[in-house]
Amino acid sequence: MNILLTGVTGFIGKHLVKALLKNGHNPVCLIRENSVLGELQEYDLPLYIGDITRKESLTDIPENLHAVLHLAARVDFSSLSAKSFLEMVNTNVEGTKNLFEAVIKRNPRLKKFIFFSTLASLGFQRGQVVSNRSEPVPDTPYGQSKLLAEREISNLCQNHNIPLVILRPSLVYGTGDYKSDFLNSVRYIKKGLFPIFGSGDNIMSPLIFTQDLIEICCRFLIKESGGTFICARNEEFTVNQFVTTIKNIVGVNKTMIRIPVKLGQTLIFPLEIICRIMDKPAPLNQRRIKDLSVDRRFSKIHEDLENAIAYHPSTTLEQGCRIVIPWYKEEGLI
Repeated sequence: MNILLTGVTGFIGKHLVKALLKNGHNPVCLIRENSVLGELQEYDLPLYIGDITRKESLTDIPENLHAVLHLAARVDFSSLSAKSFLEMVNTNVEGTKNLFEAVIKRNPRLKKFIFFSTLASLGFQRGQVVSNRSEPVPDTPYGQSKLLAEREISNLCQNHNIPLVILRPSLVYGTGDYKSDFLNSVRYIKKGLFPIFGSGDNIMSPLIFTQDLIEICCRFLIKESGGTFICARNEEFTVNQFVTTIKNIVGVNKTMIRIPVKLGQTLIFPLEIICRIMDKPAPLNQRRIKDLSVDRRFSKIHEDLENAIAYHPSTTLEQGCRIVIPWYKEEGLI
């Protein structure tokens, strides 16, 4: 299949390009001018220069495409400002629309569009078991922008009769990642600085290992199935179990910082105010502290993927950590 990809210079995009080549597909990459390709240069891929936020730059989209994998996005999990929201809407919503219209103009018989969204588009649904049928209530600008993008691409694909798959990954971790929240968590745990709010016995949000997400995407490419799917390993572990797993593999035995939830929210309040005045994202906020101290449970996300593509994420937290943490050490990241 001839497949147009965006976001190929990112952590997930690089893994996806390699998988597509291995499976005999022909990846075609849309990149911005001055993008750093790094290791992708060795594959001699067809490259097209364009910026999804600038419609006029997308006139050279190739013909004879079979599918689009749209990963490019503006990501900011922590910012709550109106300015940041508008910037994310410009890239995540308007950019997606620009890309689709440019592609469909030259490829009216496109066979599939796969849109990479995020679990943040569902929002943090406190006290509820979350599934693919849950009503989205995003509570961050990033999540709101991605939900708007989901609705935009859904309408466009429906109007043009193009099969659509929307993937909502949880936190993705794996080799090749130089700046994720997972890497930061490992760093803080190694130093004994990872904050645990409350008892630490609450169930954390599930994760997904890179190769599991790539496999899901590759299977959807060759299946007729469409729809919207949470992508996560539905493995329940508490904050304490998460910390212990990483401590054991890193090889440290430090005691973490334990902070009562209300005290944490009180202490973080001045920092929130300062960051808002400076129009900077706060590393933590009161809402995030509360989210980190309550259970997050999911239902039927494996069953839905099994029914659609006969596969579900199989890499456990411990298995994934035993792959990625040695790589962090080799790269000097921890």
